[in-house]
Amino acid sequence: MYIKNCFFVYIAMSVLDKLITDEDPFHIHKLHGIYCLCNYFFQFTNYYYHKTMILNPYILAPHIMLHVTSFVFQVLSRRPVTNDGKIISKMSMFIWSELRLHSLLFGWRSCFSIIFPEYSVLIVFATMILADIATWCYGTPNITTVRGNNLMEKKSMTKIMYSSFFSTSQMGATIICAGFFMKSYEPNPVLVFCTLPAIQTSAFGMTLLRKNIITKEIWQLIYSLELILVYIFWYLEYDNLDIAYFSILAYSLRFNGLSKYIIWTAFYLVNDYLHEQKFPLYFFMKEQNYF
Repeated sequence: MYIKNCFFVYIAMSVLDKLITDEDPFHIHKLHGIYCLCNYFFQFTNYYYHKTMILNPYILAPHIMLHVTSFVFQVLSRRPVTNDGKIISKMSMFIWSELRLHSLLFGWRSCFSIIFPEYSVLIVFATMILADIATWCYGTPNITTVRGNNLMEKKSMTKIMYSSFFSTSQMGATIICAGFFMKSYEPNPVLVFCTLPAIQTSAFGMTLLRKNIITKEIWQLIYSLELILVYIFWYLEYDNLDIAYFSILAYSLRFNGLSKYIIWTAFYLVNDYLHEQKFPLYFFMKEQNYF
């Protein structure tokens, strides 16, 4: 038993040694990260026992500051790609400016949609605009942070499935943060909070991969489970999986070249009309008295 405990202590110390750097000498970013991980555990446990989460500006403040403190680290100015647009595999786990800014924007979108639910739609559209500005300043043409090179055919069916699932889940997160197709005009704070883990652990997962602490397969599993978590909580809240239909619809429209601004404006108008008319979503919802 003593040898076993010593082994685990050695492994833990080795991991910490790889994660501790001179760029964060006072461990401010790490402390925020630890808080966020603990808060995820607390909120999901609290929901399990009490069917609710405790979400207020004070509890969410460290989640907001997590992204601010990440700027103590030096990152690549742009995503490393070859001249013909191929992502350099050996550097694919290095964080670059566009990714960090997108992480901040979408993390803040979730937090501020909970804190200021009455402005959720405005927050969502402002996030899209700012994300486009970040891409214009630091991005690479035709290469996105999730799908990679949009012009290069992916030969692996597994990669296509992962990419489609990740993109569809992104659409679902936007629907949830905006509060579309819910019982009220405002977003469900529990569901919005569930969109945070995948956003806020993404860069950390890349760091663990780059430092050979975990494997790519392990991280894909963890990230996929974080995305699936949103669908699970939607089902627990509404007893259906209609978010999947909405997300697939939005992704299909986007995949076929329709502007995201047109898509989300249309979603907003349809949602507003249904609320104004007090129409139940017969074609989407299983509960006739949803509103």
